Amino acid sequence: MSKKILVVDDEKNIRMTLTHCFKDQAYEIEVAVNGEEALKKIIDADYDLILLDIKMPGMTGMQVLEKLRERGSKVDVIMMTAYGTIERAVEAMKLGAIDFISKPFTPEEIRNIVKDVLDRQTLYEENLETFKDVIGFAKKCLIDGAYGKAEEYLIKAVAMDVDAPEPHNLLGILSEYRKEIQKAQMHYRAALALDPSYTPATRNLERTVQWKYTQKGMELGDESNGK
Repeated sequence: MSKKILVVDDEKNIRMTLTHCFKDQAYEIEVAVNGEEALKKIIDADYDLILLDIKMPGMTGMQVLEKLRERGSKVDVIMMTAYGTIERAVEAMKLGAIDFISKPFTPEEIRNIVKDVLDRQTLYEENLETFKDVIGFAKKCLIDGAYGKAEEYLIKAVAMDVDAPEPHNLLGILSEYRKEIQKAQMHYRAALALDPSYTPATRNLERTVQWKYTQKGMELGDESNGK
């Protein structure tokens, strides 16, 4: 059975672009032009994934996400936002947004992140095999608030690929959740020591060393954000 995806964006060009991106994929695509229409569609039908613009006139993407969770919906959500303006990432993650993608994005980027999120739906602890599986499962644990389990699998990911910056960046995110800022900075620096071009760790480190610390704009390090 094909996966059903709802695209929610007030910009016609974005809706058309996303629909075009997936026309050759085995997905069933529906669109909504605003938050109110999105909620109505979600009430009337089941979706496997929602691509949700974070900033829209009227009901914002954050408000849509909050209302979904209030209704008990656990549908996976990818938040779409203008580049560099993920200002409410922490709140969205607490509400169960799986990932973010920054506009503008390429067709390859959006297809990759959608595939990754849908693939994570079939990840179970007992059948993790690859480094990518372990990272994906650790991200799920982070989103679900299972911090101990997330740490366990991020440490396993470090052992599986000692040269990869991503598990160190995610360990930094975990440390921030635990309010261990200096430890978080250590993990971000470790990620950058392995790959100085890994921008999620760069942004996270820059944010945490600001005079006025903020969790706004956490970078999980998904493919859509680049290296």
